[in-house]
Amino acid sequence: MKKLIIILISCLYLSTNAQETKTVEQLNGKTISINALKKRLAYLVDSAKIAGLQVAIINNNQTVWTGNFGYRNIEKQQPIENNTVMYAASLTKTLSAYLFLRLVDKGIFDLDVPLQHYLPKAIGQYPKWKDLGDDATAFNKITPRMLLSHSAGLPVLRGLYRGKVNLIAPPGEKFYYSNEGLNLLGFMIEEYTGKDLQQLAKEEVFGPLHMEHTAMVWDTAFENNYSIAYYKDGKVYGSERRSESRAAGSMSTTAADYAKFISQLMLQKGLSHRLYAQMLSAQIEVKSKRGFGPLKDSLTHDNDKIHLAWGLGTGLFQSNAGLGFFHTGHGEANQNYFVAFPAKGIAVVLLSNSENFESVSAQISKACIGDQYSPFSWLGHLDH
Repeated sequence: MKKLIIILISCLYLSTNAQETKTVEQLNGKTISINALKKRLAYLVDSAKIAGLQVAIINNNQTVWTGNFGYRNIEKQQPIENNTVMYAASLTKTLSAYLFLRLVDKGIFDLDVPLQHYLPKAIGQYPKWKDLGDDATAFNKITPRMLLSHSAGLPVLRGLYRGKVNLIAPPGEKFYYSNEGLNLLGFMIEEYTGKDLQQLAKEEVFGPLHMEHTAMVWDTAFENNYSIAYYKDGKVYGSERRSESRAAGSMSTTAADYAKFISQLMLQKGLSHRLYAQMLSAQIEVKSKRGFGPLKDSLTHDNDKIHLAWGLGTGLFQSNAGLGFFHTGHGEANQNYFVAFPAKGIAVVLLSNSENFESVSAQISKACIGDQYSPFSWLGHLDH
């Protein structure tokens, strides 16, 4: 193990950014030296057998340090670097929400106008969404606000509900996390604007924020530096090369790029004050143990003390460090997490190409920024 830690630390020194930051501030007001942080993270990566990890830490609303541990390709012994492209999975959702809100600010969409208003045909006439036509009266109540806050009553994935995408709850009443809902929003955006999400995201987000290693679909420019994902047992899963934009989870990015986006949210730039206030305020309380719908879930009051809720495209909770907003990204073998504390100006972005990340995600987040508040139990990370 010691030998592997030395190798990981060596990889880290070769691939961290060139900033001169010697310490990072944590949520309790104390600081940790970069050297101590590197050693702690290298140990956690090694002990959990995480293939590779990218880290970006934000202090004072700006990225102050990025670090890379392990490998993008174990077989070829290629270390992860700052520009190694990783699969974002559901971290895509928060960025898709921001993109949509940009279009709301431009007067193209309204958060509270039903989706059907923006579609040229009845929802039942679209093959992928025809099931929603079974109850057109209920569907006609669904708004973008409901989709962004996972309160539209749609299933998490149609595969868990016999391949159907019928409503599992009345629109606007309960929190049920839904990939289908965000993908439906993305579909509506593309239908109404005549542009695909990649084009819109490049115009509204990636370009302005100089996110040069990020795209909603696979870019051939990524071929020279991308990560291979690995299962828990170390077997190769492969790389995600999405050819179709999906608002719920098709994006590829880097921790450094995604941190630029999180910094934008913390500084409340790019959107009107009105929309930021709504994005980062509770749209619906989270009362479910996992949020996956009545066939896969049950209700709980375990998170009432932290006021667990969903805003527009992001989870929310209250803590001794103030409001925290967060999202997880869980692919077949890619696991990611970010959490931000605007009142402190502190955040962390964590991207991994390993199914083992979630087993120590809480420890990694704590090591980076002193995070003792994220709802890892609700996310299921502590079940590993």
